[in-house]
Amino acid sequence: MAKIDSREVEREKLAILRVLGSSTGSLGSQVIARRLRDEYGIELSERAVRYHLGLLDEQGLTSKVSRRSGRSVTTAGLDELSNALVTDKVGFVSDKIELLAYQSTFDVDRQSGLIPVNISFFQADQFKEALKAMTPVFKAGICVAERVAIAEAGGSLGGLLVPQDYVGFATVCSIVINGTLLRSGVPMDSRFGGTLQFRQNRPWRFTDLIHYSGSSLDPSEIFIASRMTAVGETARRGAGKILANFREIPAMSLPLVRDLIAKLEKAGIRGLVAMGESGKPICEVPVGLNKVGLVLSGGLNPVAAAAEAGIGTRNRAMSGLMDFGGLQSFWDVVKK
Repeated sequence: MAKIDSREVEREKLAILRVLGSSTGSLGSQVIARRLRDEYGIELSERAVRYHLGLLDEQGLTSKVSRRSGRSVTTAGLDELSNALVTDKVGFVSDKIELLAYQSTFDVDRQSGLIPVNISFFQADQFKEALKAMTPVFKAGICVAERVAIAEAGGSLGGLLVPQDYVGFATVCSIVINGTLLRSGVPMDSRFGGTLQFRQNRPWRFTDLIHYSGSSLDPSEIFIASRMTAVGETARRGAGKILANFREIPAMSLPLVRDLIAKLEKAGIRGLVAMGESGKPICEVPVGLNKVGLVLSGGLNPVAAAAEAGIGTRNRAMSGLMDFGGLQSFWDVVKK
């Protein structure tokens, strides 16, 4: 009889709690099993998921909503999610970046395929005001792409259910650049997310940063919640702090990367803020030997501007994948 690895069981239970904790509604075992595979690379059968859910129910960490609707995470479950297996959660963000880059199927030549997105939720009665706050940011190009997706209450975006009285808003995530380079054989080291200071409409320096390898929380969500950005001001005056990400690529891949970046821009993906030179610092950040630094715009920059305007938002950075063809122009959304 095979010996059960108790630590592996705990990891699987924690992953199930993460799936339920990131959902705005209850989920059944079939959906949980699919999201475990797609988001965390964990292969569990529906039967195994139900077994774990039974244990979680006994511990008071999940509760059954109904036979049809499935389970939801309890307050005790959210507490457990915050405290359990801290060593497993360190580096969770960097693992998620690598997984989404691998899962992305976006073909830059055909301009089609699955593309990584961030999902934000706005109260329905504040959504028009949010669009107004985001408009200068999209106009200034402080975003990864102008393509977005909208869903009303009861609908879904990237596998997330939109809560009652809310509107879901999807923005393109900068991980699309990771995925595009990966498909062409270029490795990319995702080092940190931070706030990038602009002066006279030009990127100057990083002022705050969180290393992905040592974090269990997405930096962009932290900076938005902490009101550490000035994206709206940057869009209007060319000076302020925006959300940005720092990556490194091998110097020898630079010609190919420039070509891929040009193709991405042609497809409407303009997330590159600055590109350095071999071994030279960029935005006051040193890079490794024979490496080139890339500074990418954060996909949640427009949402950060809405938060700066006092509009409440619930964000799920790097929340999943959506079909590129299913996204629409932000300007078409504003016209409606």
